[in-house]
Amino acid sequence: MSDQEIPAAVPAPVDLAPIMAQLTAMQTSNTERFAALEERNRSQIILPSGPVETVRPERGFWLQSVLRMLSGERIPQEQMRTLDDLVTSDNIGVVPPTYSTEVIGVISRRRPFLESTRKLATPDTGLSLIVPRIVTRPIVAQQMTEKAELQSDKTEIDTVTFEAVTKGGAGDISLQLLKRSSPSFLTLYLDLLAEAYAIESEKEAVEALLAAGSGSLIVNDGGVFDPETPSFGQSWINGYEAMYGGPDTIWLSSAAVGAFIDATNPATNAPLYSQLRADITAGGGVGGSISGLRPVHVPGLNGTGTDVLVGPSNGFAWAEDGTYTLQVDVPAKAGRDVALVGILWFAPLYPQAFTAWTLGS
Repeated sequence: MSDQEIPAAVPAPVDLAPIMAQLTAMQTSNTERFAALEERNRSQIILPSGPVETVRPERGFWLQSVLRMLSGERIPQEQMRTLDDLVTSDNIGVVPPTYSTEVIGVISRRRPFLESTRKLATPDTGLSLIVPRIVTRPIVAQQMTEKAELQSDKTEIDTVTFEAVTKGGAGDISLQLLKRSSPSFLTLYLDLLAEAYAIESEKEAVEALLAAGSGSLIVNDGGVFDPETPSFGQSWINGYEAMYGGPDTIWLSSAAVGAFIDATNPATNAPLYSQLRADITAGGGVGGSISGLRPVHVPGLNGTGTDVLVGPSNGFAWAEDGTYTLQVDVPAKAGRDVALVGILWFAPLYPQAFTAWTLGS
């Protein structure tokens, strides 16, 4: 061999990746074990039961306590009792109050007088309800001799016009009240408008009949009606003379309903209208019958000077176009105008067929 120096061998490179992965896995495992051990030891700590000073919770104490509980920390029972003070009555802005569906104040849309009389079809166009009326009827008489002229008289038919009346009410509701009210103020307001509309239309219908029958048309049979000694003879005469039919309904004011219920036999003190008394209900009005007549309680008669009204139910007619709910937003005021409107026609066809009385004092 030559004396020339032989170079040293280069060592092979070492792969450290498996080693580092193993060390990392061991470190992770040890960390999890220490964490589990720490949690177990912490959960076994017995908290002292000594007195705890009662202090006013600082702002944010509730949130801080919740976060501590979520992180797994045990909260002393004394502090948990402090959390109980955060009740719904102190947080109206967070927990909305619970409302009952009951509303103090009955909302009724009933119209007993209109519902018990005749409803006509609404005119196709215009604001006038035109009804033909017989003025003069033909006459039939005996032919005196053969070839003698038969009786011939002029027959006349004219028309009676009933003009429409418009009833309505409106309100300007703020956006805040519309959007933030619960229960809905808009629904309640529309119900109240409908009730007011029913009361007003019922009242004017009664007044239209009484006005048409003023003077000698509606016969006040002695002026005063005594439920203990009822007398309906004149009302039958008026009905048949006016439209070849007798009465079928007796409309009563609130005072008249009470008078008929209280009417008793002077000798036995027994109620004269026991069936009427038994059938009176809060929701359906008066039931039973009075001398074969259907009784109807009409609050619209209150204050009119008429307490008892007897006549044929088809002797008064009416028509109605509506009702309509109108709504329009008013951006300049951040509100909404809301209205309820109806168009009605009142037609006392046979006012002379009705008989009216008042109650004695």
